[in-house]
Amino acid sequence: AMAKALKKRGFNFCGPVICYAFMQAVGMVNDHQTTCFRHAQVRAMARR
Repeated sequence: AMAKALKKRGFNFCGPVICYAFMQAVGMVNDHQTTCFRHAQVRAMARR
């Protein structure tokens, strides 16, 4: 579903790496390790 939506918006190739990178960029995924100083801050921003 996400790949089709991105292709409609001009993306030529939407494999799993592209989709995951997009999810990271828009804040859908928090890849910071729990020991990272940014993890708690990013998690708090996601709950807004």
